[in-house]
Amino acid sequence: MTGLLILARPHVSLLDGPRLAWWLTRSAGIRGAVFPVDPAYARHPVWSRLLHTYGFMIGGHRMIALDTGSPFGLRSLTKALQHGQTVVLFPQGTGIRNGPARPDRPGVQWLLERAHPRVLPVTMDHRIVIEQSTEEVRHA
Repeated sequence: MTGLLILARPHVSLLDGPRLAWWLTRSAGIRGAVFPVDPAYARHPVWSRLLHTYGFMIGGHRMIALDTGSPFGLRSLTKALQHGQTVVLFPQGTGIRNGPARPDRPGVQWLLERAHPRVLPVTMDHRIVIEQSTEEVRHA
């Protein structure tokens, strides 16, 4: 059983994760997704509680700290996908100040090669709504 990897682009706001969690539950019917989050927020005494509570209340989504420079975080995402879980990833990583045209981080390709998940690209429209890409869910 392979999981679903949701690749959301562009990542330009700190509100992208909460907005996408809302959309997943309300529009796509996806609950219990794993959201890797920058450790600065995932371990922050205030932000951590707010994000954890919001994710749980909105759809049973959970947040894990992911250090993009560490292979251990990617391994935990690989295991989640191999166990059939949904993982939401902003493949451009952090650095939202650099704008929407950033390339994907190299860990995304590593994850695709190791976990072989179904992939659902999602294009974020930061004016009004989130739209699912016209591409079909595909196997990587």
